Amino acid sequence: MKLWLNRLPSAFPRVAEAFVDAGFEVIALPCVQSYPLDVALDPAIVDFDRFDHVVVTSPESARLLIDAVLSRWAQWPAEQQFWAVGVGTAELLKDEVHSVRTAPSPGSESLIQFMRTQIQSESRLLIVSGKGSGRQFSELNSLLLDPVAHLELFEVVPCIDLELQNLNGIGGIVHGSAVLLNAYLQIAETYGLNALEYVHFVTSSDAKAQLPSGSRYYQINSPTPDEVRLAMQGEPSVKD
Repeated sequence: MKLWLNRLPSAFPRVAEAFVDAGFEVIALPCVQSYPLDVALDPAIVDFDRFDHVVVTSPESARLLIDAVLSRWAQWPAEQQFWAVGVGTAELLKDEVHSVRTAPSPGSESLIQFMRTQIQSESRLLIVSGKGSGRQFSELNSLLLDPVAHLELFEVVPCIDLELQNLNGIGGIVHGSAVLLNAYLQIAETYGLNALEYVHFVTSSDAKAQLPSGSRYYQINSPTPDEVRLAMQGEPSVKD
């Protein structure tokens, strides 16, 4: 199956190369452009050292967090525990921070379950993401005295260049997040693309809920080659 990889532009070429190395035929075609937000005076940056745990949800978030913190702080707070949703995010952070942990398997759901066993009720958590993302970590509020805080470092705007892309033969689209799926659906409407033509690989129930009725989909833990190959061993579900 030829796959369309719908990820942030900054995820390529690393993501595309991983799928090609795993034997997939792919096109790397982001449905968004990302724009950094001005967070210099955001309380989460001004009082960054008050957070015991910092969860970073993407490589884009990691890069922008590094820039934001180093522009405000002389050094990283020594006692913070950092958490990364994926290996790519962790690799970017490891050059800067004292401790980065990932879940035993990729994906936010796996990380949430792992963190449930590692955090204390008095812990203060910061979720670092793009605008409108990272809300699934609110599950951890049931364990905490203070609810998780959010730092949104960039926003995404639906944007695509179809002129140089050949969509013939594509059987599935791998969406990196619910935000990216939403952008695809807006673009599909604008350009007259048929969302029901493809199998959609989605990473959350929020993303699944956005799919049009009749869509074929697999829900996966993370948008990685291993998760996609594992899902394809079964039949896709159909959205009611």
